[in-house]
Amino acid sequence: MRKEPLSMLAQSELIDALVGRCIMRGGEAAGETLLKIDGDDVDDLVHLANRLRRLALFEDRIRAMVMAQS
Repeated sequence: MRKEPLSMLAQSELIDALVGRCIMRGGEAAGETLLKIDGDDVDDLVHLANRLRRLALFEDRIRAMVMAQS
């Protein structure tokens, strides 16, 4: 596994790339999609899932901080 987790930007780009593989040329989501992902992508997805699980404990506080008006 990767020693250091992906940055938030890199994580969003990973998700965007996966979603991009599921969009047809007209912009509609495909009904079904087969994806080929490599071991690095799997490791990145595992790290992302683990990070989201840890952050889920603080979701209300994070949401309040992000949504707070300046």
